[in-house]
Amino acid sequence: MTDSAIAARMLNALEAAADREAGQKTALVSVTIDMLKRADAGSINVGVTRKTKSLVFMSADFVSDAGARIATANSVHKLSQ
Repeated sequence: MTDSAIAARMLNALEAAADREAGQKTALVSVTIDMLKRADAGSINVGVTRKTKSLVFMSADFVSDAGARIATANSVHKLSQ
């Protein structure tokens, strides 16, 4: 799997999780992705870091099937007003 494919999967997971957490469609404000290693396959774990009245802060890890952390991401999403 390419780094760009991992990044795209992580971004999609972050956006979907932010929308679920907000209960509405959100707009991506910023995202930082750190690629640590290469991997052929893996899974993504997403969590809410913090939530305010207008923003949702998310984090994600891409973990290989063997359990190694491959990439990390942090994002900020704005709630619709």
